[in-house]
Amino acid sequence: MSVASVNLINQHGMADIQKVSWVVRAATNSVEDQQYLTCMCYVSAFPMRPYPVYRRGERVIERLPQVYPWRCEWGRPGDSAFLAVDSVTQKRLGAVWCRLFSSSYDFVPGFYDSNVPIMAIAVDAAYREHGIGGLLLRVLKQTVYQQGYTALSLAVTEKNLAKLLYERHGFKVLSEQSSPGLITMSVDLTIPPHSQPPLYFF
Repeated sequence: MSVASVNLINQHGMADIQKVSWVVRAATNSVEDQQYLTCMCYVSAFPMRPYPVYRRGERVIERLPQVYPWRCEWGRPGDSAFLAVDSVTQKRLGAVWCRLFSSSYDFVPGFYDSNVPIMAIAVDAAYREHGIGGLLLRVLKQTVYQQGYTALSLAVTEKNLAKLLYERHGFKVLSEQSSPGLITMSVDLTIPPHSQPPLYFF
């Protein structure tokens, strides 16, 4: 368990200091967990857009070309997902997930090998920069390695601050695209954990 102080803006525009403790658990097949994963896929693909409102039975988000390849037939071999959850309220705070792709997809950057899962991560805006992303990433890396995979890949833009997080956790640049400024990064999971950097709060 990790503990962090989170600054939240209340209705009067004042900062409330709240102590939030969270745990990381595997995502289940429950409707709530799966809907949250779909929303986090959207947030990861469109980090500058407003948080999506997901209504029961709604399929608009799932059908987006940036989301559908991740969510279609979820539960295939190579699929893994973890959630950061408030240990008191059970509120979901962030998610990380990965999936194997047989080839490159236009709307799923980060592919370089069909045997290397592509990962993505998203944390609710109010809970960023408090270590949740780093803990989610560490849990996913350990799990994927135990499943027999030797690497993970991802895509990030050069100006995205999350790139610093990935670098701190061993990811290195594989290739760069001039447009739209995407970078493909990969981490070698065979490096012993003690050789990798400590958990940074990000």
